[in-house]
Amino acid sequence: MTPDNPDIQLFLSALENNYQCKTGDARFLAKQFAGRNIAEKEHLIEAGEIAKDVYFFVDGIFRVYYIDQNGNEVNQQFYQAGEVIAPVFSLTTKEASPFYLQALTGSKVLVAEYQQLIETGKDNIAWLTAENAILKSVFLKTARREAQMLLGGAEQRYRWFLKENPELAEQLPLYQIASYLNVTPVSLSRLRKKLSQS
Repeated sequence: MTPDNPDIQLFLSALENNYQCKTGDARFLAKQFAGRNIAEKEHLIEAGEIAKDVYFFVDGIFRVYYIDQNGNEVNQQFYQAGEVIAPVFSLTTKEASPFYLQALTGSKVLVAEYQQLIETGKDNIAWLTAENAILKSVFLKTARREAQMLLGGAEQRYRWFLKENPELAEQLPLYQIASYLNVTPVSLSRLRKKLSQS
């Protein structure tokens, strides 16, 4: 890829706007990341695999989910255009991931091999700053999700979801949101109706 590639420029913009990081190093990103088209329902990571890559989402919607003891798919997080995902636990420990990462729509991503990124970026101040900002964001997103699940009832969790992800509330099927909120689709449908009437 070239530094002036529109996807690289989008990555730079996302780092600045979403991660408050003015890296400015388009050449480094262009060398490390490659574009890849992803089909709807395709998995980038499957449970049991050791994660190797870091992804920037150019477009599309993705979910991180796991399979519970009853065989149900439980949504843990949603990601969309302009976000970076780095499966920190698996990447750093080299242990199998307990989660799946799946595209919910046809999508495009930029992908880089994590170990190579670490090795070539260790002397690049701009990238180290960006990496720190990305890891901080991943941690905060996970911590916020855990706090909401522990502290909020179904209605409060849904209100938080609407506030933080208004576009996803319009784009995702009811059952995907219900799984994320740990409620049944029927309960979420009733909750939506209640809030629409209030």
